[in-house]
Amino acid sequence: MEEIILMGTFRTCRPLLVEAVQSKEAKTIATDLGFSSVKVGDWIVRGEDGECYILDDAFFQRTFTPIQTYPWERNDEGRHYGS
Repeated sequence: MEEIILMGTFRTCRPLLVEAVQSKEAKTIATDLGFSSVKVGDWIVRGEDGECYILDDAFFQRTFTPIQTYPWERNDEGRHYGS
């Protein structure tokens, strides 16, 4: 009999606080995994423990939301972290 492995869907139990900046130029940066190329529009993300990631804009926009939003910024998402 073949064993069936089901993948579950998970989410974090708490908000992940990161610092992020969107790149305006192509460059190479040092990350925890070595040197990586950053394209225009990619996000350079520094995690809570200082780890550095490069994320494309589409993934970043789906995953992260600003802690502080302003009335003129559209935010259809129901969750809000911070003040």
